[in-house]
Amino acid sequence: MPAQDTNQDIFLKTEQLLFFRLAFAGVALVLAAGVQWFDRVYLDISSAIRVIIIVVIYSCVAVVLLKQNVISGSRPVAWLNAVLIGVDILSLTALVHYTRGVESDLYLLYLLPILLSSYTFGRRGINATALFVSISYVALIIIENKNFLPYLIDPSKHTGLAGAYTHQLWRRILAKSALLVSVSFIWGRFCEYMSGLAQQGANRLRVQLQANQQLVAEVKAQAAREQLINSINSALRSTLDLGQIFETAVDELGKAMQSDSCAIVCPSTYPNEPPSICQSLKSTNSDGGKLFEPELCEFVLEHKGTYEKSNIGTILKIFVFDDPANDPTFSPIKEELRNAQVTSLIVKPMMYADASKGAIIIGARGQKREWLPAELDLVSSVAGQVAVAIEHAELVDQLSRKNKDLLQKNLNLDGKNLELRAVQAQLIHQEKMASLGRLVAGIAHEINNPINFVHGNLPYLREYFNDLKKLVGAAEQIPEEHRKPIDELRTKLKYEFLVTDLDNILADLNEGAERIRHIVRNLRSFSRLDEAELKEASIQDGIESTLKILSQYYGRDKIPIETDYTSLSPVLCYPGQLNQVWMNLLSNAAQAVDSKPDGHVWLKTESDGDGVVVSIRDNGPGIKAEVQSKIFEPFYTTKPVGQGTGLGLSISHSIVERHGGQIWCESVPGEGTTFKVRIPIHAKISELVRAGADLAHDPD
Repeated sequence: MPAQDTNQDIFLKTEQLLFFRLAFAGVALVLAAGVQWFDRVYLDISSAIRVIIIVVIYSCVAVVLLKQNVISGSRPVAWLNAVLIGVDILSLTALVHYTRGVESDLYLLYLLPILLSSYTFGRRGINATALFVSISYVALIIIENKNFLPYLIDPSKHTGLAGAYTHQLWRRILAKSALLVSVSFIWGRFCEYMSGLAQQGANRLRVQLQANQQLVAEVKAQAAREQLINSINSALRSTLDLGQIFETAVDELGKAMQSDSCAIVCPSTYPNEPPSICQSLKSTNSDGGKLFEPELCEFVLEHKGTYEKSNIGTILKIFVFDDPANDPTFSPIKEELRNAQVTSLIVKPMMYADASKGAIIIGARGQKREWLPAELDLVSSVAGQVAVAIEHAELVDQLSRKNKDLLQKNLNLDGKNLELRAVQAQLIHQEKMASLGRLVAGIAHEINNPINFVHGNLPYLREYFNDLKKLVGAAEQIPEEHRKPIDELRTKLKYEFLVTDLDNILADLNEGAERIRHIVRNLRSFSRLDEAELKEASIQDGIESTLKILSQYYGRDKIPIETDYTSLSPVLCYPGQLNQVWMNLLSNAAQAVDSKPDGHVWLKTESDGDGVVVSIRDNGPGIKAEVQSKIFEPFYTTKPVGQGTGLGLSISHSIVERHGGQIWCESVPGEGTTFKVRIPIHAKISELVRAGADLAHDPD
């Protein structure tokens, strides 16, 4: 390429990039000013506005330098581009710094300088820009968080809340840095690839332009027409919008050819879509309609092979028809041609490699026109340029569609992963609860048998003891002189004490046996392994059995709990499942107030007509507003690591919903939390049966 063309090309690109900077900075300035105005109470982005103003200032200075030819030549302009890109990166770094640093979402704008560098530089320039971007961002977040470096380096500071926060911070910094660095170089390779494709197309256009310029040198009379070719080239290279490309091409080509009509017909790349037809503004007949009606354009596109056979050569030739209305090729649409009074027609297929991209149609009315070879060459040149532009636009469109498809697939994959994790959590909890149920049932069974032996024999033991007392008492009737040995033995054995103490022992044994039997009944009531079927049950009984199980939290000298039971009707439900809900809510309340010296829990049941409402309130630290919407999500927990799985409330929510009820939370930070559960009394049996089938497969 001649040096003059090279200078002009880089000058044009630099000028376009400067105007793009000004437009981008202007939009950013307006947005920042709007945000500052509407959110000035909460946000202060005045520093960011100053950075944007600086970008506008140095961009304006560079425009003036170019316009006044202070900087000329390819090398100085290239250095100007390099300096501008470097200043852009520093400006973006300042923006990221003033918008919360590592928390800022503006770091994605770092991809913009890489894209700009691909417009004027090759691989080395793109890689250098990506490297400078990576160094700038990593250096910024390290400098901003340098105060936390001692926590990361000093092993004695690894423990505690500050150490944990520092490790989490540096993990996040490392992740965001790695993401930006990898994306920067991948984006750089992509921009290099797309720039290469554009350069290839531009090279093809330059070859055609050089041929046309040689023709201008040979035939000076064609100079004006060749100037129009240059303007078309510039218009086609500056955009990938097919509509704009077609409009520019047909308008400029129509002016250059001085024809009555010029049109570009391009087939759709997607099935069942009509072809794209673009005609010049001059392409109207006396009736106000288009000279080339859609029927004519579609016929030319569909029957291209028919008239190709009537010419010698390849499909790259231009086909000229002097009297198209009487030509056998166009016999199916001869009436349309006569009505349009078309006397001469040019058809030029647009080819890219071996693929057809459509056709250019040029028509004339009135007197028969002789088309000059230079005019036909002009049509060929424009056809090649438009074909390249169409190919580039199709590549960009295909890439965009594939990106959207990939994004949708990623979203679907994320959804499937969440479903898989939820199912896995349910299976784990199902196995835990099944094991717990079997363990509780086994313990209850093993304790129940021997305690029944003890409890069953205690009445006989008391009866036999009473008989022995009667026997000893009968000795009182023996004459005094004969019972002296008996009295001495009674005195020696402390008979009165033995009798009294033995009565107490029997009473203690009976009370202990009763308490053990009561504990066994509570265990069986909580596990409900014998009540897996749908039945009417008392909510109060289930809560009482759960409180006895949680005796490590509630009881004498422990967390005080006040209960307010209202006389309630039995509820049609699965009692064992509801006991799991009371267990989760009561244990959470106990853990919330466990560290408070005045910790207290209130439990209340009431009826709201057709349902039962259970309220469990504590005076713990409460739950933050932003957390309340997440507490029922699987795996979400506010407890320290190792003290919670994040499944309790999620499983409780699932159980309550399957019973047709609702569970919700009311909390004020610093004052306490109230969980309310509403279970309908007269739930539909069909819904509970379906819920029971679900519980049988997933007994949460």
